[in-house]
Amino acid sequence: MGSSSSLSVVPCGFAFLSDAATRPKNGLLVFAQQWDTRWGPSDAFTVHGLWPDTCDGKMLPSNGCDPQRAYTNISSIIRADSMELHDNMNTYWPSNKGDNNWFWTHEWVKHGTCVSTLEPRCYGAGYTSQEEVVDYFSTILKLRAKYDIYKALAASGITPTKPEAGRRPKNTYTLAQFKAGTEGCCRGRRLQEVWLWFKVRGRDDYYPVAPWGSDSCYRIAYEQKH
Repeated sequence: MGSSSSLSVVPCGFAFLSDAATRPKNGLLVFAQQWDTRWGPSDAFTVHGLWPDTCDGKMLPSNGCDPQRAYTNISSIIRADSMELHDNMNTYWPSNKGDNNWFWTHEWVKHGTCVSTLEPRCYGAGYTSQEEVVDYFSTILKLRAKYDIYKALAASGITPTKPEAGRRPKNTYTLAQFKAGTEGCCRGRRLQEVWLWFKVRGRDDYYPVAPWGSDSCYRIAYEQKH
């Protein structure tokens, strides 16, 4: 991981770069953690992705932002750099379709290539090919560890229940310790995802901001994994 710059909150944020490299771009990021009862550790939300939007909350192209960096061998790139990171991704970022490389590739091509703080020009003369891929995934795993949704809910006395235990009311204060804007996403009255909203200083200094979306959760079931 490269060091983060504290000079500016705009993408890149390095004083030696041109003005074009330091203008705000894709500066609002959504970190999505999901609760799928079929996948991942029983005491952890798993990662869905880190999704950049424009600074005014508009979505970016569904096919990504840089076809020249649309790598399809994400698993190999990560393994070559860090087996520990690769193992953690297998644990905390599994695909619900059973093909982790496909899932990671999809997230990188669609979203990772749009993280403007990870554009190669942000690294300066010392850039080596594909290092931004490792930075993207390692940063997300660090965010997952720092913003641990399961622990935050458990600290407020909310833990998963057996399916037959029925619905539980949503407690809107439980994630306040993060000082982050949170947005619950539910389907069929079951907790599905929690989104946290960020902006970023330099390359990897993420700081929370108020959510742009609306919460779809009211009274929900937070069920044990099986």
